[in-house]
Amino acid sequence: MHSRDMTVGARKHIFGWMGTVLLLGILPIKLIRFIDHGTMNFVIGVAPSVLGPAGLLFLLLASTGRISRFSLIPVTLLVAALSVSLELMQLLPRPGILAHAHHTFDCDDLAATVLSVVLAYAVSAWVLRRSPPVEGKRH
Repeated sequence: MHSRDMTVGARKHIFGWMGTVLLLGILPIKLIRFIDHGTMNFVIGVAPSVLGPAGLLFLLLASTGRISRFSLIPVTLLVAALSVSLELMQLLPRPGILAHAHHTFDCDDLAATVLSVVLAYAVSAWVLRRSPPVEGKRH
C-alpha cells in the first residue's frame, strides 16, 4: 500500500466534511440574497446551484447506507438527475401562495448545476484513486 493511500473510513470522513461544508455554505449565500436582494451578482446568484449538487454527491459518498454500495458513476448520475430535475421543476406553475415564491428557472443555474456535478465527480474520482480498492467494489 502506498503511503498516500487512505482507508475507506478516512475517505468517507473527507467526503462527509466536504459535503457538509458545501451544503452549509448555501446558508450565508441565501442570507445575503435575502438581505441585499437588489444588488445580487452572478456569483451569488448561481452559488447554491454550484454548492448544492456537489455537497449532495459528497454526502452520499460518505454515507454508510444502501447508496454506499454503489460505485461513483451511479451515485453521480443519481445526483445529476435529482439536481437537474430540481432546476427544471422551477418551470412548473406553482399553486396558491407558492406562486409568489421568488425562485424562477434560469439557464445559468442549470449550467452551474451540471458544472457542479462534473467538478464533484472529478474531485471524488481523485479522492477514490488515492484510497485502496474495497473488495468487490469498483470506483
